Amino acid sequence: MKRLYNYIPFFLFLLGMISCNDDKEMLTVSGFQNGDAATLVASQSAITLSGETPTVSALTLTWGDYDLSLSSDAYQLPDGMIDKYIELATQSSFEGAESSLSTVNTRSYTHVELNNLTKKLGMEAWKDAPLYIRIKYVLGNNIAPQYSNVASVSITPYGIRMNSMDVLSADQERVTANLYSPTENGIYQGFIGASGWMNAYFRENDGTTWGNDGIVGTPFKLSNDVATHWNIWYPGVAGCYLTTVDTHTQQWSATLLTNLVVTVEGEQIEMKYSVPRNTWTGSFQTKGAASLTTGKAETKSYSIATDTNDDNAVAGLLDVAFSASVSKAGSYILTLEMGGEEVVATLEEGEIEESNYQNYLDMVNPDNWDDVKCRLYSPEENYIYQGFYYATGWENFKFATEDRETIYGSIAESLYQLDSTGAAWNIWMDTSDNGFYLYTANLSDGIWSYQEITSMAVSGDFNGWSITSDLMEYDVEQKVWKATLDISYIEWGMNIVINEDWEMMLTKKNDGVLHYGKGNNIVPTETGLYLLTINMWDMNNITYTLEKQ
Repeated sequence: MKRLYNYIPFFLFLLGMISCNDDKEMLTVSGFQNGDAATLVASQSAITLSGETPTVSALTLTWGDYDLSLSSDAYQLPDGMIDKYIELATQSSFEGAESSLSTVNTRSYTHVELNNLTKKLGMEAWKDAPLYIRIKYVLGNNIAPQYSNVASVSITPYGIRMNSMDVLSADQERVTANLYSPTENGIYQGFIGASGWMNAYFRENDGTTWGNDGIVGTPFKLSNDVATHWNIWYPGVAGCYLTTVDTHTQQWSATLLTNLVVTVEGEQIEMKYSVPRNTWTGSFQTKGAASLTTGKAETKSYSIATDTNDDNAVAGLLDVAFSASVSKAGSYILTLEMGGEEVVATLEEGEIEESNYQNYLDMVNPDNWDDVKCRLYSPEENYIYQGFYYATGWENFKFATEDRETIYGSIAESLYQLDSTGAAWNIWMDTSDNGFYLYTANLSDGIWSYQEITSMAVSGDFNGWSITSDLMEYDVEQKVWKATLDISYIEWGMNIVINEDWEMMLTKKNDGVLHYGKGNNIVPTETGLYLLTINMWDMNNITYTLEKQ
C-alpha cells in the first residue's frame, strides 16, 4: 500500500474518500452533514446607521464552526477545511443575497460599511427594514452546504441629504456660505453677502459642483461639467443677494436687497448691511412691549433674462421674515443674521453709536503733515488701509489720520511696526531703489508693508486678454501711468492687471473713476487709437482718461 501523509489534501475530501492501491482503505468525514447547525449571534437587533460616525462599529457577528472528525485516528484533518460565507439579504429566502468569504468566525461592520451594503441590496435610505443574515458553510463542491440559524436585524440606512449646498471660493478651496433646499427638490436658496463681481462655485452634498456653462454671454447658465465650466460671478454691486440655484433648469439668479426697512410701532427702522458679516443692523425705541416679524426690502433681480447689466435688472419688493420681540419700553439694537436656513434676529438693549471711523489714512511728509504724498483707503472699516505711491530710495514719511489727531511712525528698533507715540521714528523706504509701490497699513495689528509694482498691463478683447503685451509706463514728472492702445475689437472691454496677477486689478467704478479690485470693465465707445492715463494718488478715487488720438 502506498504511504499516506498524516495531513490529507483538501481535494481528496471533495471525493469523500481516500483510495489505496491494493486494499481500498476508505476514510470518511463526519460531523458536517450530520452535525448540529453552528450558531450565529448578532450584537444588535436594531440599528440606525449614521453618516456622522462612519468609522464606528455598528454591528458585530460571531458564529461557531462544525466539529469534523475522520473515521481513522491515524490521520489528522488540516485547518480551514470549511469555507465560511457571510450572506446578507433583504428577503428571508436569501434571494439576491450579498455573499463574502470569511477566514475567521467573527465580523464587525462600521456604519459606512454596513450602509454601503444596504445600498447594494437596494434598501431605501431613512426607512427601517429587516436585514437577514446567515453563515453558509461549504466543505466541497459535491457536498451540500450547511447553514447557521438566520439572524434578523432591523436596519435604518442613511442617504446623502440634498438639503444644502456649499458656496465655494473661486479656487474651490473654501466654503464661504451655504444655500438651502428644505424639501430636497434640487432648488437651493439663501442670502449671500457678495462683493462686486464675486466669483464662486456651487457644490451639492453628493459632490456635484456647478459653475458657469463656459459660454461667453451666459453668466446665469449653469453646468456641472468640471472639464468645461467656469466660476460663476455676481453683479458688480456689493451687497446682500437672495441667491437661487435651480439644478433642474441649470440656471441661477441673484436678487440684490438694495435696502431693508423694519417697522416698529409705526416707525421705520432703516437697516444697515455689512457684507463681511452678512447682517442687517438697526436701532429703535419702543413705548412698551413689541413684536417684530417682517422686513420690507426693495430689490433688483438679475437672471438669465437680464444678464449682470444694472440697467436691465428688474426692480421689486421682498418680504424678509423673522421673529423677535421685546417685553418692555426701551432702546434696542436689532441684528438680522442672513446666512442660515432661516433669518435669525437678535435684540440687545442700547443704541448704535455713531461711527467715527475714518476711511482714509494719509501718507504725509514727516516734517509737514499737510504735504500728502498719497491717500490710503479702507473700504471695509477693518482698520486695514491701502494705497499706491512712487517713492525714491530711502524716502521718509509717516501715516496720519484725516483729522491729524493720530500720527503713525515706526518703532525705533523695528521699522515695520507702527508707533503712534511722540517717540516714534520716521518710516523710511528700506531700499535705495526708486519705484512704484502698493502700501498697506494695518492699524489693528500695528504693522505696515509695501509691495513693488513691476508691471501694469491693459488686458482686454483687443489683445486676447494678454497681461504682457500692452504695458503701461509711469511718468515720474506727471505722476501718472500711460499707455497708447490700438483697439481694433470691442466686446467685453478691458481692465488693468497689476504684476500679472488677476487678483490685483483696476476696474471701472464710475465714469472716469477706477476701483482696485473687482468691478466693471472699461468699454471704449468705438475702435481706434487711444491714450489711457491713470492717476493713482487717491486709492478711493483712482481717476483715468481714455482719449482717442
